[in-house]
Amino acid sequence: MSRIEVRTHRDRLVWGPFSDVGPADIDEVENTIGRALPVDYREFVSIANGGTLPYAVRLPAGDEAGELLEFSSLTQVQGDYGLAAGWARYGETVMAQTLPADLLPVAQDGGGSTLYVDLGEETYGSVWAFVFGLPEWTGRQPSTMGGRVASSWNAYLDVLTIDEEYARELWEEATADPFDDWSSAVVSWLDSGLPGWRQRPWASD
Repeated sequence: MSRIEVRTHRDRLVWGPFSDVGPADIDEVENTIGRALPVDYREFVSIANGGTLPYAVRLPAGDEAGELLEFSSLTQVQGDYGLAAGWARYGETVMAQTLPADLLPVAQDGGGSTLYVDLGEETYGSVWAFVFGLPEWTGRQPSTMGGRVASSWNAYLDVLTIDEEYARELWEEATADPFDDWSSAVVSWLDSGLPGWRQRPWASD
C-alpha cells in the first residue's frame, strides 16, 4: 500500500489523495450556481476536496435497524463532475422527482446512491440522501428511499460511524503490513469512529 495522506475535520478522518482548492475556487462555484454554500460544508470541502470520507450513516435516519451506507466518494469542487455540474444536472435526475428541488450532490456510495446538501430557503444546510434499493440476495437495503439525514453538515459528520464489516476487512489489510503508513491510517480511523474496537474478536486475534 502506498503512502496515504490523512486529514482531520471535527474528529473525522478524510483519506487522500486530495485536490488543491482555494477560497476563489469555492467562490466560483457559488457564483455559478447562484447560491452560497453552508459555512460548515464550505469549511469541510476546503480541506477534504477530492478525498474519501470512510464512514457510514444509518438509514433511515434514527432507525437502529436501518442499513449502514457509506457515502464515501466526495464530489470535487471543480471539474466536469464537480459541484456546479452536479447542481445543473440534478433537476434531470430521478431523485429530483421525490426530493426537494434545491439539492446539491456532495457525495456518492459507488452504487448510484447520493448524498446532498440542501440549498433551499426553508431547509437550508440540511443533508439529504437518496438510496437505490438492491436485490434481496445481497442482504442489503431492498427498497429505494430518500429523506433527510441530518439538520446540517456538521450534524451529519457527528452521526457517522464505522461499518464493522468494513472495519474487519481493512484491519486485515493493515495487519498484513504493520509497518506501512496504511496501518497507522487504519488505526487512527478506527479510533475515530468505532469505540472499543480493540476488544473485538477480529482485532485481538
